[in-house]
Formats: sequence, structure tokens, C-alpha cells
Amino acid sequence: MVLIGILVALVLERLLGRYSGWGRPVIFLRIMSLVRSLLPRAIWQSPVLPLLAIALPAAAAHWLCGLFLNPLLNLAASAGVLLLCLGPRDLAEDVRDLLAAREAGDLARAQRIVRNLQRGPQPDQSHRSLMGTLFIQSHEKLFGVLLWYFVAGPAGAVAYRVATRLPRLLAETAAGSSAQFTAEALHGLLAFVPARITAVLYGLAGSLDDALIEYRRLRAEAQHGWRSHTWALLAEIATASLRSEDDAGQAQAPDLNTALQEVLGMQLRALMILLALFAIFATGSMF
Repeated sequence: MVLIGILVALVLERLLGRYSGWGRPVIFLRIMSLVRSLLPRAIWQSPVLPLLAIALPAAAAHWLCGLFLNPLLNLAASAGVLLLCLGPRDLAEDVRDLLAAREAGDLARAQRIVRNLQRGPQPDQSHRSLMGTLFIQSHEKLFGVLLWYFVAGPAGAVAYRVATRLPRLLAETAAGSSAQFTAEALHGLLAFVPARITAVLYGLAGSLDDALIEYRRLRAEAQHGWRSHTWALLAEIATASLRSEDDAGQAQAPDLNTALQEVLGMQLRALMILLALFAIFATGSMF
């Protein structure tokens, strides 16, 4: 049933993603705006806030889906929760908009799209390439949510979705506070294993040899903190998987437009691999 719920949510997300405004975090932002208006400033900036902001919605999702004893109704509720947790916006739409802006010569629009994509976790200044950003956003919008849903059901999907949104909100409303630090730490903790699984998926979907070489290089350097190292691994390993070889057998990276198209192709291939793995675990058989 979990796998069916994932498939239903992915199909609906693909269909509804064509409508303007779909996938924006309106519910999250409105609820958090209300909470902020009600809570004293000291509590809003305290480390307790991120813990409650993640735990309470996850518990509510678990309780809500548990109300439906009928398997079909439970499936519909779970798939609905997962659907709300995917995004915001499909990465394919962002990439297509970026390609269209570049082809039209609209540099201002292209830069605006890039800035929107670069919101969220980044490895560090030396790893803030567009390709790395796209792969991180792909994980945040899709793979991380799916992995947590498969492990912990709707509660896991909600917890990860909130964890990805909370650091940015607190950076804008409680910058430098213990609440922001706690939110970033919780996000990094929840992403620690899923981000590495996503990196493996991209390696399998692209050039696995180049991905392994990049992994060994990053492991040898060990110059990042544990949170930034997670994003560096995901960005650099996934980007390395894009490399191809020329006639002389030398590794080379594709041009930007080709790379943007390849990102979408790799995301689709990685998603197919993940769904196949889900199917194996769900059925408990390789056959």
C-alpha cells in the first residue's frame, strides 16, 4: 500500500504541477505566521520551537491517517499528505523555465530563477554551482520526502517537509537565534542518510565510476562540518555523475544547456531506480 500511495501521489503531482501556484508552501507559511503572532519573541527564538514545529505536524498527520480504518480511505489520505509534501514546484518546471529564459536571452529572468533555486541548504561557497544546487533541490523536493514517507509513512514526509522549510523561515525571522541553529541541525540530521542514498541513486543513474572517484576525493579532504559535508557529498557526487568521456577517454563535463537537460534525465532514471528498490522492499522479493 505504501508503494501504491507513492505512485498515486507522483502521478497527481505531475498532473497538478501544470497549474500555476500549485506546490507553494501556503499552508506552512500561514500557520507559522499565525504561530509567530501568538508566541512571545523569546519562545519563537528558542530551540524548543523547531522541535515542536516538526513533531506536532508529523504527529497530526499520523493521527489523521490513522482515523481511516478502511484500507482505500487510508491509502487516499496517506497519498494526499504525501502530495502536499512534494515540491514546492517540480524541478523539471524550474529547469524548463531556466532553459527558456536562456534561449530567449532574458538574463534577468534566468538569474531570478537561479536565485530561487539556490534558496535552501548549500555545501559552501566553493560548491555553489548551479548543477549542485539543482541536485540538492531535487533531493529536497522529491527524494528526501519519498524516502521518509517509505520509512515512516505520512508522518515522515511531513516531518521532512517542515524540516526543509523551517531553517529559511527562521533565517528571515529569527536570524542568529538558537531556534535557527536547532532547525538547521534537525534538517541536517533528517537529511544525513537520505541525502547519501540520493547521491548513490544519482551515481547509479549516471557515471558511477566518476561518482566513486568524487566520493573518495571528498572523503580524503574532510574539510566540511557534518551538515555541510552532507550537501557537499550530494552536490559534488551527483554533478560528477554527469561527466562523460571524449574520444580520447578523458572525462569532460557537458555544456550548461545539455547539463540542465541531463539533470532532468538523471532525476527520472534515479526515481525509477528508487521505485524499483521500494518495490523490492515492499514485496520482500527480487522476483
